[in-house]
Amino acid sequence: MREVYQPCTTTTDKDSKPISPIRKKLQQYIPILEWLPNYKWKDHFSGDVIAGLTVGIMHVPQGMAYASLAGVDPVYGMYSSFFASTIYMFFGTARHISIGVFAVASMMVGASRLRNAPERLIISNTSTVVPDAYYPLGEYIDPLIYTSALTLLVGVVQIIMGVLRLGFLTTYLSDPLVSGFTTGAAVHVFTSQLNKVLGVKLPRHEGIGMILRMYRDMFWSLGSVNYVALGISIFGILFLDLGRTFINPIVKKVSPIPPPLELILVIFGVIISMIFDLDTSYHIKTVHEIPRGFPSPSLPQLHFLPHLVQDAIPIAIVCYMFVMSMGKLFAKKHKYKTDATQELYAIGLASALSSFFPVYPVGASLSRSSVCEMSGANTQLYTVFSSLLLLTVILIFGPFLEPLPMCILACIVIVSLKSLFMHVKELPRLYRISKYDFTIWLVACLSTIFTDVTTGLVISLVFSLFTLVLRQQWPTFSTEVLHDETPRQNLPEGVEIVRFGGAIHFANVTLFLDKMAESIGRVPEGEMLIDGKTLILDGAPIGYVDSMGVDALRDVYRDAQNSGVQVFYCGLPEAVLSVLCSDENFCSVVPSSSFFASIDRCILSIVQQQSV
Repeated sequence: MREVYQPCTTTTDKDSKPISPIRKKLQQYIPILEWLPNYKWKDHFSGDVIAGLTVGIMHVPQGMAYASLAGVDPVYGMYSSFFASTIYMFFGTARHISIGVFAVASMMVGASRLRNAPERLIISNTSTVVPDAYYPLGEYIDPLIYTSALTLLVGVVQIIMGVLRLGFLTTYLSDPLVSGFTTGAAVHVFTSQLNKVLGVKLPRHEGIGMILRMYRDMFWSLGSVNYVALGISIFGILFLDLGRTFINPIVKKVSPIPPPLELILVIFGVIISMIFDLDTSYHIKTVHEIPRGFPSPSLPQLHFLPHLVQDAIPIAIVCYMFVMSMGKLFAKKHKYKTDATQELYAIGLASALSSFFPVYPVGASLSRSSVCEMSGANTQLYTVFSSLLLLTVILIFGPFLEPLPMCILACIVIVSLKSLFMHVKELPRLYRISKYDFTIWLVACLSTIFTDVTTGLVISLVFSLFTLVLRQQWPTFSTEVLHDETPRQNLPEGVEIVRFGGAIHFANVTLFLDKMAESIGRVPEGEMLIDGKTLILDGAPIGYVDSMGVDALRDVYRDAQNSGVQVFYCGLPEAVLSVLCSDENFCSVVPSSSFFASIDRCILSIVQQQSV
């Protein structure tokens, strides 16, 4: 029996007892009630333990480093990852993603906090505190009170999106848009860390042109660079980058678990700081005090929530987008399905419930999720072990991290951005496939760089939707029309013809992939799978494809091959064929023998092969 796509949860035997409607509904909204009782301890436990401890080790340095982007003390990054990931375990359907702090959301939170809840202002040359009326919200708001309230509102927005089933909105965030946006956001993140690398104190800016103003201030501060901090930073960046480039591939040959380079660097930084007393002797900023014990819960303040809506909505969408994109990636690889609406509930509840503690909004981390999957995680039970490790650090080892230089945390953030900057390599391919996608990438990246992260996201989304209108307004025309007159009742056994009635682009590519996956794995009730099943895609209505459409056609062919199904693309317009043939990634997977000018010719070829 050929393996086909399975549901997210554990399958049940035919002889199993029927499930009551109430229990089935509970399992739908709280998936842990289904997969935990059916947990395969012998097969999955060891992998979940190893993955959990590995991800927990990564949570510590990354949580501390990304917290600085959000404008809060390092320990609160660990709090955010601990509470959110623990709550998500009960409600999420993605088995391999790591919920916690990540760079883009941290940067958006930091920009929002700086704009609405700046640090307490003091009049120059005096000790007089600026009156509350001069603050954007009419009063001074403590950063942690602000981020906790923002986290609550982000969670509420995500839950409302789930109730209204608005998860489909993320389909309008195309791959070129997300790639350009994250690259532009990476420029902001990189720039915000340079003051720690140089050991200088710089004012923070927000709004249009903030990057230019930050580099202007940095230029005027070059005369006061702390060369000890700079030297430590250069060593830290080289250690992490060279370790990932040369050491990780060697270790990967013998173990799927990468060496904890970030944790090693943190331990090194603590030891060096204690030996040479970097804070006092060399004026290098360190983590300083880390609160002891477990934070006490408290109700978030609600009176200023209406002022945060314009920030909460884009943060909620970005956090969900990262959760869903990573979840779908690993679900496809491991043959299970994630529920888009349930994921909104899961990440929304994780944010809303964790907001009773000093935290800020979180999502799925690309690096930690990749390591989690490679380390052998099988279910969300791995979260138990990563959370236990985080809790141990928070309760016991926190004070030992107080001497850690902040420039070490800046090194961790900067090196983690390398993969985002490498998105620039996509531009030549996008230019060959679709000039629209190429332009979307540039607009998303440049608008994010020269405005701010939130404004850049809005501009790039509006522009992306505008290009969709342009593509529909100027379709391609062809005088070569191929007619297919094969009676459908005369189809050879095991052959199925499917038709997608329109262009394949970022707005409908998810629907296309879902429908093709159904056709690849479709079995008539009561029948066995037909060996050598053949699927013919009628490509005549497909007027154009963008870069995501090209990738979708390639992925369909690859998935079909893995499932023992032949796929043929028939009647594709000449313009679409030229785009497909110009892409090396597509041609390396799909052979030219998979294309036919018409369905008639394809079926004739199949019949001739069967008669041989």
